[in-house]
Amino acid sequence: MPAIADRDAKCRRILTLIDSGQGVCESCREVGISEKTFYRWRKDQCAE
Repeated sequence: MPAIADRDAKCRRILTLIDSGQGVCESCREVGISEKTFYRWRKDQCAE
């Protein structure tokens, strides 16, 4: 599986969008990754 550039930055961006009131689905779509990928990243290492 190819690595996604700026993984931590994208994860933090999604968390920021979610905190501002946007939904997870919309936030992931805006950043360009799937919800499944975001949840896997968050579980593995993405922290606020």
